[in-house]
Amino acid sequence: MTKSQLNNRSIEPEGLIACPECDLLIRKTEPDPGVKCFCPRCRSMLFHVKRNPVEAALILSLTGLILFVPAMVLPIMTLNAFGLEQSANILQWVSALFQTGFHMVGIVVLLTVVVVPLLKFLLLFYVSIAIRMKTDWSNLGPIFRFYKRIDEWGMLEICMLGILISIIKLKDLAQISYGIGLFCFVLVLTINLIASVTFDEHKCWSSIKDVK
Repeated sequence: MTKSQLNNRSIEPEGLIACPECDLLIRKTEPDPGVKCFCPRCRSMLFHVKRNPVEAALILSLTGLILFVPAMVLPIMTLNAFGLEQSANILQWVSALFQTGFHMVGIVVLLTVVVVPLLKFLLLFYVSIAIRMKTDWSNLGPIFRFYKRIDEWGMLEICMLGILISIIKLKDLAQISYGIGLFCFVLVLTINLIASVTFDEHKCWSSIKDVK
């Protein structure tokens, strides 16, 4: 059994599951929803059986996709100073980084704030709807592994922190009014966090195996 298989809790051989901390092979069980399963040797949590995880992932990913576009293109805030008014959205901020010569920073922000979060919602929606419809798609396993690899690359929280710092620094220099884009961005950030917390990896791997 390879290390990647252990980390992904693949069931090899049939009917066994490996502890991600101490590699102990344990017979697979199907506990009731809400039950937490722990390793008998190191006491680390093997998995937490959540209630309706596939349906929750489907709803959260679809909601995130719907809100993602307005969060990126609608104005985050509008500044009014000395009779001059200026508003900007997330994509305009990224474009400003490229225009001012900060190309590497612009690329990092584009990937971590725009590309990766959007890709995460798309992959989660793809996997959850395939499991929900019990569609025999052979690429579900690799797609789900790819989703797990990029899960930590989205940095919407860092972007939100930057927005808050900007508001604090500019509040004494200009009148600030908040746009719909800011509220959509906060909702996207919240949905992304909820999806990460409520996602049941063990259940999804079992469901992918059943679909195949």
